[in-house]
Amino acid sequence: MSTHDHTERGSPAEHHPRHHHRHQHKTHGAHHRQESWRERLLGYATVTATAALIWVWASGQTRQSIDVSFAVHFVPGSSANQFVGPDQPLEVRVEFSGSKSAVDRAVDALNGRTIDIPVGTCGVPNESGGHDVVLRDVIARLPLISETGASVRTVQPASAAIAIEAAVRREAAVTAHFGNARTAGETVIDPKSVEVSIPAALAEKLPSALVVEATLTAEVLARLEPGRRHQLDAPLALPAELAATIGRARIEPARARVVFTLESRERTLHLKQVAVQIAAATGELSGRTVTLARDDEFLRDVVLAGPEDSLRAIERGEAKVLAIVHLAREDFARRADRKEITLWMLPPGVRVVSVHGASDTAPSVGVSISNN
Repeated sequence: MSTHDHTERGSPAEHHPRHHHRHQHKTHGAHHRQESWRERLLGYATVTATAALIWVWASGQTRQSIDVSFAVHFVPGSSANQFVGPDQPLEVRVEFSGSKSAVDRAVDALNGRTIDIPVGTCGVPNESGGHDVVLRDVIARLPLISETGASVRTVQPASAAIAIEAAVRREAAVTAHFGNARTAGETVIDPKSVEVSIPAALAEKLPSALVVEATLTAEVLARLEPGRRHQLDAPLALPAELAATIGRARIEPARARVVFTLESRERTLHLKQVAVQIAAATGELSGRTVTLARDDEFLRDVVLAGPEDSLRAIERGEAKVLAIVHLAREDFARRADRKEITLWMLPPGVRVVSVHGASDTAPSVGVSISNN
């Protein structure tokens, strides 16, 4: 009985391993099918990515051409003793060809930019004189173009005329120019002297004591508080008359530091026209008619300078500006046909700087004197 009972209890245990083996077989089959699906998906993704890379590479190698606009500026080479003209950059239009990637790199390097080309590089001559430069050859030799792999097909214009001049260097003292403003105490300028380069052919036109100006404009001074010490960097330039004679000059350094105390500041006011009025003793005018020439009834382009408040009063129409011609007895006696401006009617502190672009603040006007 005990033996039977043992057999009955053991039977299920004997069948269980076989059942478990069948379960393992089914799981292994499903796992095998799952791995096959993953392998196929991975293979598909790999093929797709490879095809995309090939397409991207092929599109980058496709030949194409494109036009690009930019500017070239010929500048002195390693030698500072040169001037190169023209001063202004030359606008060019260049057709590049090559693979899409090479052309794109050329476009990114040049489009809309101004490229400085030192003479003596990229096939540009370095000798003094006039030269015609073939732009296609020069642009093709630019390092930023040769590195792209793009080719230069055409350039418009095809060539450029440049002029190279030898330069001479002279030392110049630096002075400060404050326009209509007044300063107090010592003005300190750093540096006190600079080097000025001009074309050698014009050297004889330089004065023996050469001076350059650090100019502080009215707009800059208007922002400063009077009565205080100020420190500003100002651009340097030749005086206007000398600059007009020399034409081209290079100043090194190009700026100077100016330390000064501003005592008072003025600003300027430009009037398109100012009326001219005749004045004379009442007795002299009796029985006579005095008129101004039609073109002289107004003075044109009058520049005034003075305190802010006074100039604002003029702008608001609260103060008048008149140019007055005073006729004396002798003017009537000789029937004068021209007479200088005698005085100006101006608000307090205001003065005339120029009339019609000239510093002469008492120009003559035409008058007509006739008996009634």
